Amino acid sequence: MASIRRASFFVPSPEGYAKAALRFVGYEACCTPHWPHALVGSVVSALPVRIFESFYVKRCLQTRKKGMLKESMKKK
Repeated sequence: MASIRRASFFVPSPEGYAKAALRFVGYEACCTPHWPHALVGSVVSALPVRIFESFYVKRCLQTRKKGMLKESMKKK
């Protein structure tokens, strides 16, 4: 959440997420307070694990590559 600049449908503001998360305190050990995240989670849970993991690993590697590029640009 620290690098989020603007809130959108799938990206809540820090205040909005915190407010939604506080409504779940004491009900469950794990929660998804932002309802679009819960919607995506239910769709993803219907996928075969292999497909989800492939997508997720690719996404994480893209994020890492973007972060490393940003760091190298800062050093220059």
